[in-house]
Amino acid sequence: MIPAVAHFVWFGRRLPWVHALGLRSAARRGEFEKVVLHHADELESGEGTNSLRGEPRIECRRFDAVSAFEPLGRLAEPLRRLLDELTAPAGRANVVRVAILAAEGGVYLDTDTVTVRSFRPLLGTGAFCGQERIVLPTEVVGSWNPLVWAVAGLRLGVRDVLRRVPEGHVAFRRVERYYPAAVNNAVLGSEAGHPFVLELLRRMVELPAERRLVRFALGTHLLADAVEAANGCGPVVHPPAVFYPLAPEISEHWFRVGRRPRLGAVVAAETVSVHWYASVRTARVASRIVPGYVRAHADRQLFSALALPFA
Repeated sequence: MIPAVAHFVWFGRRLPWVHALGLRSAARRGEFEKVVLHHADELESGEGTNSLRGEPRIECRRFDAVSAFEPLGRLAEPLRRLLDELTAPAGRANVVRVAILAAEGGVYLDTDTVTVRSFRPLLGTGAFCGQERIVLPTEVVGSWNPLVWAVAGLRLGVRDVLRRVPEGHVAFRRVERYYPAAVNNAVLGSEAGHPFVLELLRRMVELPAERRLVRFALGTHLLADAVEAANGCGPVVHPPAVFYPLAPEISEHWFRVGRRPRLGAVVAAETVSVHWYASVRTARVASRIVPGYVRAHADRQLFSALALPFA
């Protein structure tokens, strides 16, 4: 059984309020016994960091690779060397999240998540992850078939239109079944020492050096390969509605300002945590989101309606 502990990882001295929201929502809605922020740098005082104070279930813990990897035995030293090679926070977080789960067990969540329901019903297994709807799964990227790429191009074009038009996320519901479901590592759960997370770490340290710096290579692509290789004996894989109710790119509609938001049309009965996809497209808006912004936009924006209970 997976421990009722949530883990978040943060690189950088400043923790924006919108990312601290991920921890606070997990502490209040996830029914975790403890929520741990593993921060690689000393955190500055600010609206995000200060919002964690007074949350009794939240623990801020300075990350140290030596002590964090020590319980992993022979994998510890190769993992430390791998972490030293990586400079991008996203790449380093790919390694750290799995190592923490392998050493301690629990549920890892990206900071661009908002937990809306209890994780307890998901913990009665050895490991889990979730799927999202995408255009270019690994089998498409590796294909030389022009028909495969033509279909992918059509999906890409439709998604691009629907990410732009008003209420495009509602229209996407009608066609999302035509988009491949692929695993994402923004939300992962595991018992300590579970064979699947140990296999992920082994694959990380054995990944050729020229592949380690390729985007997604240590993250979603490696996870997808490991799930496929497990042949049904790996983690429980939850459908998109559980963690990824709006697909990548379509997720821009979280931040569209316009009509009164219909949150119930997006957050389904089975949705446990919402991954809102911090990205270049959403960075400008997300950086402005603080409690005052949320209260001012809650009747005109999906994300603010989602965040309002925590503002």
